[in-house]
This record gives sequence, C-alpha cells and structure tokens, in this order.
Amino acid sequence: MTDFNAASFLDTLGLRATRPRLAIAHILFADGQNRHVTAEWLAEKVGQQGEPVALATIYNTLHSLVDAGVLRIVRGTGNDNIVFDTYTRPHHHFLDERTGELTDIPDGHLTLGNLPTAPDGRTIAGYDIIIRLS
Repeated sequence: MTDFNAASFLDTLGLRATRPRLAIAHILFADGQNRHVTAEWLAEKVGQQGEPVALATIYNTLHSLVDAGVLRIVRGTGNDNIVFDTYTRPHHHFLDERTGELTDIPDGHLTLGNLPTAPDGRTIAGYDIIIRLS
C-alpha cells in the first residue's frame, strides 16, 4: 500500500481518526507487510514518532481493530503479552521459544484431521496451532 491513507482506512472501519489511531494504523498497515506486534512494542514505535500514547489507549485501539476484523489475537505464545497479528486469514505459527518471535506458517502447509467432538453441544469455530522451536 504505497498510498496508504490512515484516516480513510479508519473511516471505512467505522473508527474515528484520532491522532493515536492514525499513528497506530500507519505503523501497522502503511507498508502492507504482515507483522506480529505487542502493545508494548507499538507504544515504543508510536513514541519514537514523537507521539507518546498511554498503553491503555494502545490496547483499546488494538482491540477496536480486532473487533473491526483487521487484526487477530494470537493466543498460546507463552508470554504475558498479547500478540496481535495483521494477517487475519486462518493460519498457524512457529514460535521461537528463545526470542519469542512468531513466524507465519504458509497457508495449506499444515492440516489437522480427526478433530475431537466439541464439549457441551458447542461447535468448533477454528483452531490455531503454534509449533514451538528451540
């Protein structure tokens, strides 16, 4: 996305274009690259742009972007930080246990058969697999 317009992007999501949201959207989406981020990493990047933002605002914005469908939360990374993924299609991850770095496993490179029956009349909505690397 060479001509990324953060204000238009947020508007299409139904989100008000506040200064913190504009800065966050630009960092996450302007270059069109998929990335895995924590709120703490993002707060540091926003601060480096001369736009310090409270961590609570960062989290609120990230969760708004999750609700809008342009971010997803990756669970099971084993650290205390929530990881947000800009690639929202179903996919799985490698996790480097030494560095904490997540790497996408390309679509179609991992399948799972014989899923168990969901308990209590529930249905399986999907699954996320994290393959840990040492």
